[in-house]
Amino acid sequence: MPIDLTGPTMRESALYAMGLSDPQAGPPTGAAGALAGTMGAALIAGVCTENLDSCRSEKAEEELLKVRDKALSLRRDLIALVEHGAQAAARVAAVRHADKRLSDQERIQALLFAAEVPLRTAESCHALLNLSLRALGRTGIKALPELGTGTALAFAGVVGGIVTARSFLAGIEADICGAENTRKRAERIFREAEALRTQVIDRVRQHLP
Repeated sequence: MPIDLTGPTMRESALYAMGLSDPQAGPPTGAAGALAGTMGAALIAGVCTENLDSCRSEKAEEELLKVRDKALSLRRDLIALVEHGAQAAARVAAVRHADKRLSDQERIQALLFAAEVPLRTAESCHALLNLSLRALGRTGIKALPELGTGTALAFAGVVGGIVTARSFLAGIEADICGAENTRKRAERIFREAEALRTQVIDRVRQHLP
């Protein structure tokens, strides 16, 4: 049974990813990472559903069900983060516009709060990379294109989230404790995600016919 590319999961994700949920508007500012992650989550969930019938053991089927359900849960989170990301970007623009009317502490707190949204996107996409690695061990060679693409989209979501968060913090001095901790957190997420992406892509390449 082929993956249903016309079903609500894939169709809605594709619309979000292409900015076509409103034909008159492009993708919202600040939401690029969440858009990529939404599509990646749908692909990973679809691969798991597609391979349930070919599982050779109950344990393998149970693992794929867990991966699928978690991917769908992350997809729901990422869809919400599309809107939240756009709102965060708008808040950052407002803070910078009102810079002279805010104290330094108010400005810093507002920017740190806004940066949490794209960081949550990066963390969700990092979790998707873990799911892709788990699914790779339970699916056949026919799933390689979807898992490879889902992995690339999830990593793009990590990059989008981290770059957006770092750009929100651009006006905060490096020695501010909260900002420095956030930058270190972003670096850790990126480093771990890059290692997971490499693992998945290397295994995909090894199994190419």
